[in-house]
Amino acid sequence: MLKFNLYIMMINPNPSPFINPSPYVNPFQQQQQQQPAVKKTREPRENSMPRYINYLADLSGCGHWRIIWPEQVINATGRGVSHSITAMVADPRFYKNVKAVKLQRQASSSQKKFVEYLKKVQQEHGFKIIYEVDDVVFKEDIPDYNKFKYAFDNDEIRQNCIDIINMCDEVTVTCPFMKELYQERTGQKNITVIPNFVPDFWMGNLFNGKEVATQFEKNKKKPRILYTGSGAHYDVENKTGGKDDFTLVRDFVRATVDKYQWIFVGAFPPQLHDLVQSKKIEFYPWQNLLMYPKFIASLNAQMMVAPLEDNNFNKAKSDIKFIEACTLGIPCLCQDMETYSSAPEALRFKTIEEFADKINTILNWKNRSKYYGNIHKLRGIGEQRTLELDQNIGAHLEALNTPFGSPDRKLLDKWN
Repeated sequence: MLKFNLYIMMINPNPSPFINPSPYVNPFQQQQQQQPAVKKTREPRENSMPRYINYLADLSGCGHWRIIWPEQVINATGRGVSHSITAMVADPRFYKNVKAVKLQRQASSSQKKFVEYLKKVQQEHGFKIIYEVDDVVFKEDIPDYNKFKYAFDNDEIRQNCIDIINMCDEVTVTCPFMKELYQERTGQKNITVIPNFVPDFWMGNLFNGKEVATQFEKNKKKPRILYTGSGAHYDVENKTGGKDDFTLVRDFVRATVDKYQWIFVGAFPPQLHDLVQSKKIEFYPWQNLLMYPKFIASLNAQMMVAPLEDNNFNKAKSDIKFIEACTLGIPCLCQDMETYSSAPEALRFKTIEEFADKINTILNWKNRSKYYGNIHKLRGIGEQRTLELDQNIGAHLEALNTPFGSPDRKLLDKWN
């Protein structure tokens, strides 16, 4: 997602709730009646917890996967006090007792100025500053068919990102390729991989293995194949002559509309508009984040697919589509590239021939015993990427609580 706020509001907020206000004194009262001593009460438990501040660039999928959902688990399990905001707070008192300040994909000139100010406040309060990013922000690596490229398609934004990143103590990204790319583009070496983890409260609780098997049998004559993705995956403005993430498999979809029921959510290739219009391809508009998992599960797909063009931008993507499918117990056939290295070989393809053969093998009714057996195997992969697991939310906490390179980072070692 390349949407973000290119503005910043500098405000002087009310004093932090963590700062005790001065006692009120009435200057007109001549004599104060001595009050009996009040028994000191125990401080709230939250006062002793580590405190984190997150500056969000968006409140959509990126913001939730990377910051808001981890924050909810941290707060709900009493592991810390984390709060996310979008307006930059200039009052130094706000940062008292803060352990870490996280900046999500900040890129504008005004945001850069704020980070310069934050560095001065850091000297007084000692918090660490983390830059969080889950997409490539360098214009030379963003494909021309991506309709959101305009947001980063200038030298000032690119340099701002590099400057802000190098003012931070650490950068967190989603995968090893992104880590290497950012190290190369920015010179910042303190970069840590934290994969995307799926909240059980959001999607994990929708798994129904029996229903997945039932739907496979019900749709054996015309299996349902699902692709979810925004218009950023397609050359909707015809800037690349139709070359985009769906180019390799687009003709195959057209050729098999009678054999498979193709389903698109969010957007579809412009070249397949006639098939959408004639209802041979099912299309549904993008769903809001809250309703997305339930809606996807309700489509009763037997398979999901995740084709991608081989470029730096896509190599730096997370394996969300594969992990979401696993969480629901559904196979997802993925492009064979770094992005989907977590997928088994049987669920990766390089050529259109391999794409066609593997779809046929997986969805062939004669192979139903294998399909049924894989439902819980796939679910097992998804369960290992559940956000609420101690080792997964713990990876987020290690990045917040410990300096880069600390020997105490036992959980992050798995991903770095």
